[in-house]
Amino acid sequence: MGLLGGCDADVTAVLGTDRVFTLYGVITPQADTQKVLVYPIEGLLRPAQAESLDAHFTSTDMQSGETRVWQEFLKREDNGQYTHIFWSPFRAEYGHTYRLVVERSDGATTHVDAAVPPFSELVEQETPESLPVITPILVDGEVPRLLKVEVTYVFRFKDPAAPVAQTRLVVLSYDDKVERVAGGWLIPVNLSADFLTIRSQLLLQGTFDRDFGIRLIQVILRLIAANEEWNPPNGVFETEVLVQPGTLSNVEDGFGFVGAGYRLERSWLPLPEVIEGAGFITDG
Repeated sequence: MGLLGGCDADVTAVLGTDRVFTLYGVITPQADTQKVLVYPIEGLLRPAQAESLDAHFTSTDMQSGETRVWQEFLKREDNGQYTHIFWSPFRAEYGHTYRLVVERSDGATTHVDAAVPPFSELVEQETPESLPVITPILVDGEVPRLLKVEVTYVFRFKDPAAPVAQTRLVVLSYDDKVERVAGGWLIPVNLSADFLTIRSQLLLQGTFDRDFGIRLIQVILRLIAANEEWNPPNGVFETEVLVQPGTLSNVEDGFGFVGAGYRLERSWLPLPEVIEGAGFITDG
């Protein structure tokens, strides 16, 4: 599952350190196989060569005590370089913490603890009969952090110069609109404000037939439920950023970051009176 963005494989200086490995990955209950990228630290953090890594990788479920030995997969990238991917076929448990330990043959180790957030779900709340039209969505569960909170609108509109209507989707960030509440998080999906944003975009493009309007088909909320440590600079995971001392890293005796989390998604079509109250038109 693509919770973690790709890592830049450019050579990065890490001189003057006795740290052993750099790790990148996400532990998630939504995958039946867990994977972590491992880079050796040898004066330079460089793309891996076509040979097995001197590394013994284990994970321990800190709640159950179960320990697993992970396998190594050497992946050849499009640029001809190689990536060491360690993997193990298991589904992480909600609310469990996993300790990952990578040991070199001389006994030097790097380790990290990844705490999977408790189970949560998205629950639509009643839309108040007032303006602006806002549909609150509750993230029901004690999730430490929310990331990449996005609302997608799927709608039909018509270009006055075109014979038929078009279907389009617009994705709006809600990262700065979430609110901590008792038992979870509240996301106020502001249909009225989002309608004005979408209409402004269409007007600027000169492709909006006012008589046809914006006919709403679907609203989709997507986000990542993440552990507390998952808060990278500018929301981006990049090797050249995270490898630098003092930036985000939860890896002990190493560099990099291993997070824990899972995706949540909910789609719905508001009631006709809600759609029209926000400025949209009911499609069909």
